[in-house]
Order: sequence, then C-alpha cells, then structure tokens
Amino acid sequence: MEQLEGRKRRTSLISLFLTFGVDNLGATIVYPIFAPLFLNPSQGLFHGDTSLAFKTAMLGIFLGAFPLSQFFFNPIVGDYADRSGRRKALLFTSFTIMVGYFLCAVSIDFLWLVPLFAARFIMGIGAANISVCLSGLADLSQTPQDKTRYFAYGSALAGVTFIFGPFIGGRLSDSTVNSFFDPALPMWIGGYFSAFNFLFIYFGFKETLSEKLLTPFDLFQGFKNLQFAFQTKRIQKLYGIYFLFFFAWNIIFLFIPAYFVQNFHITNSTIGDLCALMGICWIFGTGVVNKILSYFVRPKITLLFAFFLITATLLMIDIPHKILWAVVAVGVSTVFAGIIWPLCTSAISNAADETIQGKVMGVSQSILSFTMLLAAVVGGLFMHAHSAIPFIFAAGATFLGGLLLLVTRVT
Repeated sequence: MEQLEGRKRRTSLISLFLTFGVDNLGATIVYPIFAPLFLNPSQGLFHGDTSLAFKTAMLGIFLGAFPLSQFFFNPIVGDYADRSGRRKALLFTSFTIMVGYFLCAVSIDFLWLVPLFAARFIMGIGAANISVCLSGLADLSQTPQDKTRYFAYGSALAGVTFIFGPFIGGRLSDSTVNSFFDPALPMWIGGYFSAFNFLFIYFGFKETLSEKLLTPFDLFQGFKNLQFAFQTKRIQKLYGIYFLFFFAWNIIFLFIPAYFVQNFHITNSTIGDLCALMGICWIFGTGVVNKILSYFVRPKITLLFAFFLITATLLMIDIPHKILWAVVAVGVSTVFAGIIWPLCTSAISNAADETIQGKVMGVSQSILSFTMLLAAVVGGLFMHAHSAIPFIFAAGATFLGGLLLLVTRVT
C-alpha cells in the first residue's frame, strides 16, 4: 500500500511539473509570432492599406487579453482549487489551454481576428493554473525542505522555457527556415502537448487537497487584492515600486519584438533568438549578479543603482538607430530587471507579517497581471507615433520607482 501511495505521489508530482512546464512554454512560445503577424503586411492579418496606428493598437489590445483574463480568473481558479480540489482545477485549466491553442491555430490559418483575440483570452484563463501547481507542490511537500526544492524545480523550469520557448516558436513559425513552418504550427504543437498533459493529469494525478475551503466565494478578489496593496501602510510604498517596475518590464518584454519588426524587419526566428537572449540575461542577472552583489552591497543600494541604470539604458535603446546597439541595450536592461525582481519580491515579503504571506504573494500576482494589461494598452496606443515611445514610458516608470525607493525602507 505504501509503495502504491509512493507511486501515486510521484505521478502527481510529475503531473504538476509537466503542467508547469507546458504552461510556461505556452506563455513564451508565442512572442516571436504575434508582432510579425500584426505588423508585417506579408503575413496578411490586415489589408495592406491598414494604418500603422490601427495595427499597433490592435496588437496592444491583443497582448492585453491574456493578462486581463489572468487578472480576473487567477483568484477564481485559485478559489475553485481550494473548494473543489486541485485535480478538478488542473483538469479544467489544462482543457481550457488546449482549446485556446487549437482555436489560436485555426484563427491564424484562416486569418480570423476576433477568434484570435478570444483564443488568447481563453489561454489566459487556463494559465491561472500556475498558482494551482504551486499549491499542489506545497500539498505534496512533506518537509519545508521539500517545498523549497519543488519550488526551485518549478523556477528552473520557468527559466528554461523562457529561453527555449521563444527560440522554438521563432523557428517553427518562420517559413524561411523551412517551407513547412508557419505561424500556426507552434500553436498546433502546443495544443497537442496540452492534450497529452490533460490525459496525464486525468490518469496520473491524485487529489492532494485534504481540507476544502468553506469561506464565501468572492468574484472581485483581483480588485480587492489591488485595494489591499495600496491600503497596507507598512508595504504600500514597496508595492508602488513593484508596480512601476513591472509596468516597465512588461513594456520591454511585450514590445521588443514589435520594435525590431518595425525598425529592422527581422524574421520570426530572429525574434525567437532575441527573446531567448533576454531569458539568458534574466537568469544571469537573477542568479549570478544578484548573488555576487549580495555579499558586498546592501539590497537598497543594489536596487537604486539597478533602477537608475535601467532607466538610462531604456532611453538609449534607439540611440543610435542600429540593430546591434539595440540588442545590447535590451540585454543590459534585462540583466538589470533580473536583479530588481527578486530584491523587490523579498522586500515585500520581509515587510509583511508571517500571517499574511500567502495573501501578499497573491496581491503581487494581481499587480503583475494588471501591469501587463496596462503596459499592453499603453504600448499599443503610442507605438505608432514612434517605435521608441513605449520604452520612454518604461524609463519614466523605472525613474519614478527609483525616486520612490529613495524614501522607502528596504530590509
């Protein structure tokens, strides 16, 4: 019996890590695809006489559909998992992602704009299962060391998919690499992976929730999370810094592909290479530079330098107007972003009471989704005037974040 329980526990763990990997891959594999699809006339999503302002606005709204659905459905899916069990929540979200992938693939093949938007929104609903995966890993952790180790595995998976997802998506969507490849192919492959993941969860995942939640359900928890963030005096300044940082970072991540397509007419595979480089730079900043600086420099000093240096780098992305310079500026900005994120997250956690750690991290996730939505809309509305304008907004946000940091206590 113990051996059987051990086997079920292992397959449950594999199910969670598989879901975590498939979802993160799906979140990153798409970035080399959509900027050319919306902005490149040869890809045919819009007529040749469509204005650049309309195309960039549609791209911004499209990119915002994913975080919009995450913002609303992250709390709902998390609440559903606490009430009905992790297994039901995982099956629902995995099926939802599969539907989103296939609808996205069909929409690209037939150049359907409205269903494409719907597909991205549906995939955002399914992506809410990242919190369910983390809850399941916590349920399966027999010791605090197990929990740390499982979360570290999940973080490593996210880092690997951040590198390989865009690289694979860029290659498979680029017909200049192989005539068989097209922008819909990564979506079809993602759909099949999601179908396999759904079946693996159905047959391999054993329910991990021992006690179901009985408190009333709240449809507007995402908005209440934001309200909580900016009414909690001890950490409201830190949340403000976190908000400004993620607004800037989401502009960088969402609109770098569009900037390079618009200015240098690069292919999907080259966009994939660029996004993979950003993944490497992020990991270098988070895992290497941060660790070295932690031995010599106080966190607040590191954050101040990172905020003001990323501001200067963002302002210089388009000066001079050369592709190599822009690539270097993007890489350096991403290293600084990788330095900032763990220090900001740690500062918020350290400032909060032990009794509200889970709520604080949930608020942080709501802020992340909201800033991604805001960044998508702002970037899409202003990019047509000049391709560098979104990064000026990002630089303004990091500069304000640095100023706010000057008057904020960081531990």
